[in-house]
Amino acid sequence: MRSKLQGVRAGDSDAILADGSFPRRTMRPGFVAAALGVAVVLGLLGFAPRAAAGGAPDAVAGQKTFKANCVMCHGEDGKGTLTGQALKVLDLNSAAVQKLPAAELVKVVTNGKNNMPPFKATLNADQIQGVVAYVRQLGKKK
Repeated sequence: MRSKLQGVRAGDSDAILADGSFPRRTMRPGFVAAALGVAVVLGLLGFAPRAAAGGAPDAVAGQKTFKANCVMCHGEDGKGTLTGQALKVLDLNSAAVQKLPAAELVKVVTNGKNNMPPFKATLNADQIQGVVAYVRQLGKKK
């Protein structure tokens, strides 16, 4: 292997090895920094999820998921629609709901409880986490 590299110095970009191949190039630190910079700029330009005022990005996505799947019973404000009240849904703004650990809320959304159907076949784990984050935001809007 050593004979292949004779006459090739580090940094020779046009060097050819004895067998006619080019030396293996490694990624330069400047390239990595430039790629990272592009990723940051794209994020700032809006190619990353945006946070609502004071909310985490998953709560923003959670609001969309909530509106698509939960509003029929829980209402836009989380206090329950007439249908939801007939099903005895809890007010999502209430202290009883807001004091529940996030893991318990995830479990309820995933598996259902009482008259609430399970959403494990409808929503993925990230969507369920987003809904829980949004429910936490509802509690702050009282």
